[in-house]
Amino acid sequence: MTNRISERGFSICRACDSENLTSILDLRDQPLPAEYGLDAKKILDRFPLHLKICRDCGLGQLGEYVLPDRIFHDNYPYLSSTSDYWVSHAQQFAREMTDKLSLDSDSLVIELGSNDGYLLSQFKRLKVSVLGVEPPENTAQIARKAGIPTISKFFGTELAHDILAKYGHPKLIVVNNVYAHVPDQQDFTRGMALLADDSTIITIENPSFDILLNKALFDTIYHEHYSYLTAHSVDVVAKKCGLNLFRVERLLTHGGSNRYYLSKSKLPDETVVNVLTDEKNSGLFLEDKWKEFSAASEMAIEGLRQWFIDQKTAGNIVVGYGAAHKGNSFLNVVGKASKTLEYVVDASHEKQGKFLPGSQVPVLSPDKLNSINPTDVLILPWNIAEELALKIEALAPGARIWVAQPSMTKLN
Repeated sequence: MTNRISERGFSICRACDSENLTSILDLRDQPLPAEYGLDAKKILDRFPLHLKICRDCGLGQLGEYVLPDRIFHDNYPYLSSTSDYWVSHAQQFAREMTDKLSLDSDSLVIELGSNDGYLLSQFKRLKVSVLGVEPPENTAQIARKAGIPTISKFFGTELAHDILAKYGHPKLIVVNNVYAHVPDQQDFTRGMALLADDSTIITIENPSFDILLNKALFDTIYHEHYSYLTAHSVDVVAKKCGLNLFRVERLLTHGGSNRYYLSKSKLPDETVVNVLTDEKNSGLFLEDKWKEFSAASEMAIEGLRQWFIDQKTAGNIVVGYGAAHKGNSFLNVVGKASKTLEYVVDASHEKQGKFLPGSQVPVLSPDKLNSINPTDVLILPWNIAEELALKIEALAPGARIWVAQPSMTKLN
């Protein structure tokens, strides 16, 4: 039996400290999603992937079985800049926030979890001062080479004191698709509160848990994501740490995300009330909704499993596009049927030449599609399917293109 290193996410809510947690989906034991290996025969450690929900604040969460530095290690394979979609999203966000907050060279923007600098580089192009915080050294080094000053440490109150002493208060703190990666939400949020003065704006962008439940987007559940945010949970943890949730914007990213705005001085507007109401009306706190989510997830899993079996029986050549963590979660819960995949292609050099954790499917460069001529291509990161479908059509004309979420769907 795997030992837990903390009760957070297992018996205690990491947002509100409630002990009122309920199990809603068990995806069995799985390897860590970023442990891409060079040896297909290596047996990887597996850890429980068991989703629970807090009945009080609605936070979805996983238990903690390994320290963060094992998950976010110095050979971390994910690079945001390899996706045209995410680069475009970053450009739009940087322009919007620069205009909205009147940012200039005297303004400091700090991004927590800045990856390879793909977002901060957009602020830099707009002549805004920037600072990144990115624990994995390999991604931090890529950002530094691009001219983005980056601290390679995990963020919390201790690092916040150091940053404040050296750089002062930022005008904007950005936490894009990172807050879910934080095991100790309260220490992280207190750190943001330390950095902020009354004029500082904090933005947190993450997939919305109520939408995840309603669309059964279970493959977003993997070990890197300790938490699955709701406006209710963000509101609670913000207040505990001296901040106010004052605005929420609905986004289309990841199948449905929220952008939360926090501040020490601003009061909630109608968007906060509206989203809190929407979450309740969506069934976030209802057991019947959790049961529907679990049943729909199992149906999608069985759908992909049967699709793999049918493809193998037909003798088709099936490959995957995008060695995404969500794809790893899906393939591992499907089990042996995923061996139908000949290989997966991905634009990240950090993943090429390695094997997917668990399924052990080899990862190659996208240009390999030209030589193999697959009959079918399964897009694993369905959230950027439109972008990837265009690339597949150029590299493997004639191939059938599929996504498995929310069910097996042919795109062409």
